[in-house]
Amino acid sequence: MAKLITVFGATGVQGGAVAYALLEDPDFKVRAVTRNASSAKAKALQEKGAEVVQASLDDQSTLGPVLQGAHGVFVVTNFWEHMDKDREVRQGKAIADAAKAAGVLHVVFSGLENVQKIAGFPCPHFDAKGQVEEYMTSLDLPVTFVRYSFYYGNVISMMKPQKQEDGTYVLGIPMEGAAMDGVAAKDMGPAVRTIYKNCTQWVRRSVGFSGGRLTVQEMADILSKHLAPKVFKASDMTTEAFGQLGFPEADDFSKMFKFLQVYTPARSVETTRQLHPAAKNFDTWVAENKEALENGLD
Repeated sequence: MAKLITVFGATGVQGGAVAYALLEDPDFKVRAVTRNASSAKAKALQEKGAEVVQASLDDQSTLGPVLQGAHGVFVVTNFWEHMDKDREVRQGKAIADAAKAAGVLHVVFSGLENVQKIAGFPCPHFDAKGQVEEYMTSLDLPVTFVRYSFYYGNVISMMKPQKQEDGTYVLGIPMEGAAMDGVAAKDMGPAVRTIYKNCTQWVRRSVGFSGGRLTVQEMADILSKHLAPKVFKASDMTTEAFGQLGFPEADDFSKMFKFLQVYTPARSVETTRQLHPAAKNFDTWVAENKEALENGLD
């Protein structure tokens, strides 16, 4: 009998990838949670066979019903929607309490490290998820924590290369020469599916997703290779300068990049490929997304 997995954030990047991966496998049924069941993305999931339901992590009364009869639940919270750390922690605790009450047998939570506790400086979008991980652990939930790396897709959106006066493009990620892990977020849907298929192996563990570890200059060299004759190079911007750029997320991002430089959080290419052998490295991802990258450049 197919196991029912309730997927929060089912119309988003992480939740959507998980929902579609589960829908491809007859061992699972998907209950896709959204706040707008009439959206195009919700309807697309419905057409693929998902049960689409409405609920909100801000409304505890809506959570129990969407977990009714579920074997598992995938939970992702979205700090960037409101940029309120305390609200994100409340949301995570609410779904943890609801999963405990419903007797869900396998929770997969998209978490991150508690930077304040580890490094001594705040990084709200990490710290909130870290606090939720700690709360879920305190409840003794049957939970697997999955921690995503820098999305490759960020170089098409919020971190897209900026054209310079000399015609070159600068990749403005302030890692100051240090390497960082990256991942194709869509690839992690099948990885999470493997975790659900092998619950006893992965429950009460943390998994750090990575498709590869590169410096920003190495990323720039890969972009130059595939998008020639355009030339890309790494920015020499410091994390401190990045934090002063003035857009709403700048300070939080700067703290994240500082943490990634100094503490090298645990992400594993080997474990990621064990879960999903076809997980892409940056070179493969760029080759497959060349048109979108070219169209996104100024």
